[in-house]
Amino acid sequence: MKLFNSSFLPRRSIVALIAIFVALAACTGSNSIIPSPALNHAPTVEAVQVQGTATSIPPTPLPAATATPTASPPPPLPVPPAATRLNFVNDATSGSITEKIRAGQVLNYVLYVAQGQPLNVILSSTNGDATMTIVTAAGGPLLDGGQTLNVLLNATEDYYISVQGGASTENFTLSVSTPARIQIASGETSVTLSGVTAGGFTLAPARGADVSYVFFGNEGQQINLNLNGVAKDGALAMYGFRDGQPYLRDASGQTAFSMKLPSSQDYIIQVVPRAGMLINYTLVVTVQ
Repeated sequence: MKLFNSSFLPRRSIVALIAIFVALAACTGSNSIIPSPALNHAPTVEAVQVQGTATSIPPTPLPAATATPTASPPPPLPVPPAATRLNFVNDATSGSITEKIRAGQVLNYVLYVAQGQPLNVILSSTNGDATMTIVTAAGGPLLDGGQTLNVLLNATEDYYISVQGGASTENFTLSVSTPARIQIASGETSVTLSGVTAGGFTLAPARGADVSYVFFGNEGQQINLNLNGVAKDGALAMYGFRDGQPYLRDASGQTAFSMKLPSSQDYIIQVVPRAGMLINYTLVVTVQ
């Protein structure tokens, strides 16, 4: 029995049936292409930079700085209410005073000194137990309960010295030296200084004593000293203010001296008379 008789169908129907079978075969074949779902492609780098929302990231906080504790300046000491004024005699840069002091007694002195001058103070007593306190005009402490002070002063003003008695009545001697600062004019290499080897305060007659000067020299500079007018009755001495090193002693009797400076510091130059003589002198200081 024939299931299908093409004679019963028109030619156009046969062609349409063939087209349907071909389409079904194409859909069920092993090489069929299944469309992929649409991909969400990432935008280009430029697009990300333009369209992206900028996010502000706060910086990581740094730990709070810890201040290194520093020692507080000492409180000002009381300025003595009454003090004996010490004035050097003409040409003098040093002086001393000797007095008696009772146990526990305080004697006050005041001295006017210029900025840049060294101040050297020495206190000696019979029993060795007297002490002194030294303060600035505002009470700033320079020495509290000592017997020696050697300092370069930062201000031109009055300086107060208080001598404190020891366990019993005794004599004491207060010796003060303030070397004069040497200034060499700009463009010059030398300075000539004239004076008299006088020492002491106006409280007592002038006597022969060392006259001291101070100048700042740089390492490697050459210094020449010439002391005139003293013959064999005076000599030179020189030492470093910071290192305390003696570079020339008056015992040598030299009135001329030359050396290359070993370091940058203040240097003290002294005119030393023989046996406390009062001598007129001229000192030429050359630094190159």
